[in-house]
Amino acid sequence: MARELKSLKKRQQSRKKSSGGRSRALPVMVAVVVILLAISTLIFFVYEKKYAPTRTLADKTGYFGVSGDDVALFLNDEQAMDEESSPVKAKLINGGVFIPYEWVMSELNRRYYWAKDVNQIFYTLPRETVKYGLGDKLEDGSTAFIRIGDSTEDLYLNIKFIAKYTDIRYECFTDDSNKRVFISNNLDAYKQATVTKKESVRLLGGIKSEVLTTLQAGNKVKILENLDKWCKVETEDGYIGWMRNSRITDISDVTPESDFVAPEYTHIGRTDGSRVVLGFHQITLTDANKYLEDITSDATGMNVVAPTWFILTGDDGTFKCFWTQDYVDKAHAKGYQVWATVNNFDGGDVDESVFLTSSVLRENLINNLVSTALAGGIDGLNIDFELIPKKLGRDYVQFMRELGVACRNAGIILSADCYVPYSYNSYYDIEQLGANIDYVIIMCYDEHYAGGEAGSVSSIGYLNHALTETLEMMDSDRVIIAVPFYTRIWSIDASGNTTSDAMGIKDASNWIEKNGVELSWNSEIGQNYGERQNGDILQKIWMEDEKSMKLKMDIIKESKVGGVAAWKLGQEPDGFWSILDLNSAS
Repeated sequence: MARELKSLKKRQQSRKKSSGGRSRALPVMVAVVVILLAISTLIFFVYEKKYAPTRTLADKTGYFGVSGDDVALFLNDEQAMDEESSPVKAKLINGGVFIPYEWVMSELNRRYYWAKDVNQIFYTLPRETVKYGLGDKLEDGSTAFIRIGDSTEDLYLNIKFIAKYTDIRYECFTDDSNKRVFISNNLDAYKQATVTKKESVRLLGGIKSEVLTTLQAGNKVKILENLDKWCKVETEDGYIGWMRNSRITDISDVTPESDFVAPEYTHIGRTDGSRVVLGFHQITLTDANKYLEDITSDATGMNVVAPTWFILTGDDGTFKCFWTQDYVDKAHAKGYQVWATVNNFDGGDVDESVFLTSSVLRENLINNLVSTALAGGIDGLNIDFELIPKKLGRDYVQFMRELGVACRNAGIILSADCYVPYSYNSYYDIEQLGANIDYVIIMCYDEHYAGGEAGSVSSIGYLNHALTETLEMMDSDRVIIAVPFYTRIWSIDASGNTTSDAMGIKDASNWIEKNGVELSWNSEIGQNYGERQNGDILQKIWMEDEKSMKLKMDIIKESKVGGVAAWKLGQEPDGFWSILDLNSAS
């Protein structure tokens, strides 16, 4: 019995020893597991922080800058911004996308004209001007335009209305809260690729950039920019962002196609194929017509005469007319076309805003000019509207468009006199004039004018600038360069006050000879320069003469423009017209 008790005691002691070892090992194991978990968590955190792509969605409202029924505008893969770098906003109205009129005029098509007096949009085609009023519908029943205020800033054109007359392609995404429309007027080829597997398109290049949209295998993307590991793309669902190059394949060139058929604005020119050599004939009373033969007796090579017959006298577009049939008949007998000039400055102070902004008055003036030209056998009309203010630029251009239709339908040549193009007079819109009328005459004179600083009336640099700028805006064969048959004698007193007198080349030559003024050639200006001291007055002259005119004509001939004109007949020395002859064999 004692032996059994002793054996039992040993077994109990053994169990105690065994149990004590296990109890000490368990905390160690737990600690190890905790440490391993902590290390794993830390590794996962570091990986996620540094290496794992973020799944955070971008703030699309902030990205597009629009909400509600406003629509973000994209043109040629870039979002349209205003002068303050804020998004330009189109509008979703009754399921249609309407684009700001001013943005359309600036970026897509300047031919639309808001006729405020009749609450209509005009669009001038080669043979007619189509008109859309408030509420007027397009072919599909949608409204052509909407107006939500009084200014053109509150005018919006239906994108379908724009596409009707403009070579654009567009896609609208208006089914979600961030509405947007993508417009393209670019037909250049671009790169397209196929997505190989599910991939996020991000705000910026880098896996930590926020996600704009997620693509699936087989989706197409347009590649806008390509870096080593990332490319900027435009997606089929209307986002522009960045994705990894490793997720695209099958890169190919795609050339956009257009089924837009642009209307053909035909132009009337000289039927014998010769270039225009035009002389302006200033006429301020009917009796002056009788001197045509005398004033053109030495006009070698001239084939167009432009008498200043129509003088605007009323704000409503009424004009005084000095036309005579005898003049037309004599001009035709001498082989001249007659382009009657209409000006807005010889008849006194005329407020052009009255007739230019009135649809009715514009039409009346056009009808009166064309009917007079037709009745008198006049070959062309030449519009010389000077000092038109910038605020009337669009109205002036629309007048010329509408007059262009009337002249085209009547077979009358239409030209307009324009200043040498600079940014400050760009509202004369030579590009639009060139498309809608037959000739644009660039007046390469009064580079320095009465009331301004002393200088050349027409330097060679001024003429070169005129050619360079104009030929970028219209076809060369319908550009006419007008040169001066006059110069200015500048007088500067001791106080620096400057005045000038315009003087024809013939009279200026006599003045130089009479006063013994010595001339020296200025190659930079392309003219002879002279000066004299007359008491306290310093007199200066930049002389237009045979040498300077030949230099101008060499450039004009080389440029292949449609012609040359001169202001004005009667101011030139004998034999001077032979320099301007563009059509002789010599």
